[in-house]
Amino acid sequence: MGQRSRAGQTSCTLFYPGRSRLPLFTGRAAFGGIAFLLSVGAAQGQGGVTCAQLLQAQDAKAVTVCKAELDDAEKAPASERMARIVAHDEYGVALLGVAHKPKQSLEAFDAAIALLPASTVKPDSLQWAVVFWHRATAYQQMEDWQRAAGDLKTAEDTFSAAIAAAGGDPTLADHFRQLRQRVRKQHADVLERQGKHGEAQRLLATQ
Repeated sequence: MGQRSRAGQTSCTLFYPGRSRLPLFTGRAAFGGIAFLLSVGAAQGQGGVTCAQLLQAQDAKAVTVCKAELDDAEKAPASERMARIVAHDEYGVALLGVAHKPKQSLEAFDAAIALLPASTVKPDSLQWAVVFWHRATAYQQMEDWQRAAGDLKTAEDTFSAAIAAAGGDPTLADHFRQLRQRVRKQHADVLERQGKHGEAQRLLATQ
């Protein structure tokens, strides 16, 4: 499934790994045609439903709850960067996939990406890849092809590094290969919009 831009010229898929950020997934949900893959074991909130649960339920309240969770994460010690990265990313997903506001979602994705270098998140991890993938999808919906292509290339390279880091775990490596192929297909679509047909075809032929 894909989300068409207002100009009706592009389709893209938004990947959401869920709160646990695990590379194993059990379900699929969609907001206005944007597909989300959802993981098991989302963190439970205290006395209420969580941002992750509302995203999974395709509930419009996700925007408000995800923003509240982001505000709470911002109050945590500066050393707790991972919680802030996830909170910014999920709020961006809510703005992009629920509220259909790609421009507004960029601030959240930018904030998450800015926190990555000083965090415990490794540049060969699922977490690193998906934040760039999400921002690329926002750029793609805005028809900002150059920035979308740049972020998709980063996501692709991150998945390539993740495949190498998976070492002797063939199941995990295969999972990352599948995700990398999804990124490549989306990247090829962006290249087509840029008039780079040959480059798009070469990318699709890459295994």
